[in-house]
Amino acid sequence: MSEVLRAFRRNAVHVRQALGSLTPESGQVKVEGGYLGDAGQIERYKLLSIPVRRALKDSDRASFGAALAELQAWASPNGAGHHDDSACRRAADAWQRLQQELDSTVVLGGAKVRRRDILAGWLDAAAFYDKLDRDRAYDQLMDRVGKAAEGIGAQLMEDAARVVVLLDEAAAAALGEPVILPPPARTPPPPPDPKEPWWRRLI
Repeated sequence: MSEVLRAFRRNAVHVRQALGSLTPESGQVKVEGGYLGDAGQIERYKLLSIPVRRALKDSDRASFGAALAELQAWASPNGAGHHDDSACRRAADAWQRLQQELDSTVVLGGAKVRRRDILAGWLDAAAFYDKLDRDRAYDQLMDRVGKAAEGIGAQLMEDAARVVVLLDEAAAAALGEPVILPPPARTPPPPPDPKEPWWRRLI
């Protein structure tokens, strides 16, 4: 497996785990500024935002775009892993629909805002959220576009995460690997220094 697909699949493990933590029962619902909010929502979305940010960043080793291109080449008639690429095509179609949605706009605060910008702001707000930091990206995002950005950004993040999972499933099928990757093997400790006295190793 290439380093690109390896990094993407390892990152997708964290996406799956974080998606599984987003349950309605995991936080206390409260009202802020006329919107229903979850008291623990931002903390839980922090777990999801970090791997999703990596997948959406073209320069990252775990980039969705790079993994998709490599998987499409792998599954092509001249590729090393030529096979039924229907799962890959479904992921590519879902990715295209997501890009179209991100390029659309919504009116917030009396101005049109691209959903892509809302998602980028929400990803930063969640990834760098710190309850003790009063000048945080979360507050800046809420001040800039309003509380509605929280719900829009959270939904777009979940949509992006599910597209990542779709491509991960396609990669697993193409490579003949389990959908849920096992944890990586632990690096064994270095061998003892033959010049070191035996009694020092016991300390």
